[in-house]
Amino acid sequence: MTCDYDLEGGRLYSVKWYRDNEEFYRYMPRLRPPQHAHRLDGVKVDVERSSARRVHLRDLTLKSRGLYRCEVSEEAPSFHSAQSEAFMEVYYFSRDNPRISGHEQLYAVDEPLDVNCSSAKAFPAPELQWYINGEKVIERGLLIAYGAKPVSQGLLISTLGLKAPAIPNMRITCIASIGTHKRERSVVIETSSSARSMAKYSFIILTTVINIAIHMIS
Repeated sequence: MTCDYDLEGGRLYSVKWYRDNEEFYRYMPRLRPPQHAHRLDGVKVDVERSSARRVHLRDLTLKSRGLYRCEVSEEAPSFHSAQSEAFMEVYYFSRDNPRISGHEQLYAVDEPLDVNCSSAKAFPAPELQWYINGEKVIERGLLIAYGAKPVSQGLLISTLGLKAPAIPNMRITCIASIGTHKRERSVVIETSSSARSMAKYSFIILTTVINIAIHMIS
């Protein structure tokens, strides 16, 4: 992070850095060494790479996020000071694709499809979207929002359900996104107009075989 300033001929007394009003780094040119770092949870300063205008943080975690402020002070006689602050957000992007669950191997046309899409753990909670054959599902009656579920280390998993009738040549896609970072997974839904009748026919055959077997035993 960089703290730019112009002393307009004055002499630098100190540069101090804060995270949520807690000091974690200061630079004072009169001291040897001029850099000094304080321990804060989630804030690890690389002192060798930090200076009067820059502080370098390493090993960032979700605990590193917060409101950061730099404060610059001049030497005597003015002792003028100025400060500036900005919120630093930390994102955790998963390399894993979302998971689609609940689908069967074969559906009859118009048979209800009831599936869920769950993102991989990330932060903040990924936004989920369903697509059917490339068309975004926007009808709320087909979507079930389960919200975000907290998991380990402050990460979150999002889940979104889809309830829609099966159609021929059906391909469902779930996209999980955080800003411009996107991951997706697709599943092809196999459909058959005779799926239900075939299931009934198989049951009749099975029942007949059982009856024949019982008759032979008796």
